[in-house]
Amino acid sequence: MKKNVIVAGLIAIAGSAIAQGIASRSNSDINENKEVNVWVKSGHRPATNAATVTNLHANNFADRSTLVSPQDAELTWYSFEEGYAKSVEEGKILLVDAYTDWCGWCKVMDRKTYADPAIIAKLNESFICVKFNPELGTVYNFTDKKWGGSELLQFLGNGSVTGFPTTIFWPNPASDNDRYVQPGYLPPNDFSNLLDMAKGKKS
Repeated sequence: MKKNVIVAGLIAIAGSAIAQGIASRSNSDINENKEVNVWVKSGHRPATNAATVTNLHANNFADRSTLVSPQDAELTWYSFEEGYAKSVEEGKILLVDAYTDWCGWCKVMDRKTYADPAIIAKLNESFICVKFNPELGTVYNFTDKKWGGSELLQFLGNGSVTGFPTTIFWPNPASDNDRYVQPGYLPPNDFSNLLDMAKGKKS
């Protein structure tokens, strides 16, 4: 299987302006005041039937499973298998938030971005959201194959995931394998712009 990663654009955010280009970089350089972000498109082998849904242990992502805003808006998170099947069934964009327990910027993303009421509203409308920790030792049933967490994460990002947090968008999981990878932390306004870009890829 030939793997390729097509860098579709560079999202360099300064205020509300977004300039497109080509870039690659390490997540370790990302800080809260300046973000240079890579929008990577990856093509993969054709998808088979919807994933077999299994019951993962609740404590695999219990500490990150539900975030509630001050206005009591609630964002629901799914395991990968549950989220993939649900996104196919409902025709929504699959969003995979790849994180680890030791990742400080992942916690900032939860506290500042995923708890923002406007972000929650936009995600609930058009996305199915998955929390994915590749270090839990979970075995996933997907495309008639068993996957380890790190193996599945690199499949979803076509080997382009190098740090955390990383956000993967799969706009049309039922019909194609175009996925888009966004490394690093983004504050609410910038993440909202990214969600709009992802919605633009929905067919």
